Amino acid sequence: MTSLRAVWRNLILAPIWFLLTLFVMIAYYVIIGMDESAIPERMNSNIPFVLLVAQIMILVYLLVSTRKYGFNIFKNGWQTDKNKIPIDIIGGIVTGSVIAITYIYFLSPMQHNLQMHVGDYVPAGETMTSLGMHTMVFFLANVILAPFVEESLFRNYSLTVFLKKYSRIKTVVITSAMFGLMHWLGGFWYILLTGLFVGVPLAVVAIKRGNLIWAFTAHLVLNIIEFIHISNL
Repeated sequence: MTSLRAVWRNLILAPIWFLLTLFVMIAYYVIIGMDESAIPERMNSNIPFVLLVAQIMILVYLLVSTRKYGFNIFKNGWQTDKNKIPIDIIGGIVTGSVIAITYIYFLSPMQHNLQMHVGDYVPAGETMTSLGMHTMVFFLANVILAPFVEESLFRNYSLTVFLKKYSRIKTVVITSAMFGLMHWLGGFWYILLTGLFVGVPLAVVAIKRGNLIWAFTAHLVLNIIEFIHISNL
């Protein structure tokens, strides 16, 4: 039986992997003698590499920690009636497209305004600018890895275990909040918007459908559209 502590360790470590990657990168720049004033700009331009490395670390730790309890992220959560698969895929495409369009034309401008007029620890517009650099690396991190890694952690492993211990509402709230927190590199408002408008609907869908296909497809479509949008900025 999977340990509740193991799930919480994975959730808490998820945002920490990004922080550790940043620290290692900063340490490297210091060791090679880079001017301190140039480090922040170099770090900002290399955010896609941070995303890639952190996603790999999340996946590796998830695989190692779940193996002990016999939870297979490649099998558990994917089983479903074959007749439901087309519905899940179409539903995922529609859901991901709606979330992406909502984010691009409503949530992103709202985030920018909140950063400008309320404040944030990330300057307005900086996230999109940094992600647009190193296109191939960003594609690998955000399109190839992120949908599978994040769905495996938040809507598969965590959701499955939490539903045995907590109510549905508490499970949705916890997994969505931790999902948002993992995106802390985007700033406070990005954490909030990601948790509410991506984490919550995908958690609800995963619970109602009883598998990951709809949620994974939605996440994949969302990230593909986001990649295309950012690449064209």
